[in-house]
Amino acid sequence: MFDPRDKQLSDLQTAYADFMNTMQELPAEKFLASIGDWTPRDIAAHFIGWNRITLAGCSALREGAEPFYFYDGTNNYRKVNAKFFTQFPSTDRDELMNDIAATYDVLIKYLRSLPENEWELDTGIVHYRGNPATIARCVDSLIRDYRNHQQEILDGFSVS
Repeated sequence: MFDPRDKQLSDLQTAYADFMNTMQELPAEKFLASIGDWTPRDIAAHFIGWNRITLAGCSALREGAEPFYFYDGTNNYRKVNAKFFTQFPSTDRDELMNDIAATYDVLIKYLRSLPENEWELDTGIVHYRGNPATIARCVDSLIRDYRNHQQEILDGFSVS
């Protein structure tokens, strides 16, 4: 259903790097400016949290347990994200970017350590949208999230 592990990890690396480049190129005055319901600062806090809970979710799936954040899936993770905004309150772009990088590094190291045969393993946990919840699905969601938020920033501020 999903690309093989190495392809997904490569896609995640590309999506992450592209997002980080967009954030670095963003003029300083735009970092706290609204782009709809978010600011780039909020998106940064979002990724610090999501890098962490993606690791936790993948670990839970390996144990045959439902990731703790699934409870908020049908709410578009509004409660989960709101917690990240307060848990990571800094408005310093460099600090937040360093935190994204640190949490991403831990996540990618963990993901690279996983055996290929666990990548799409069905442990009986069903994703709230249906079908099995797998590590591959978690990674796919994070890839799409990095891409979508990068595009949101590009569209919101016409950053090239």
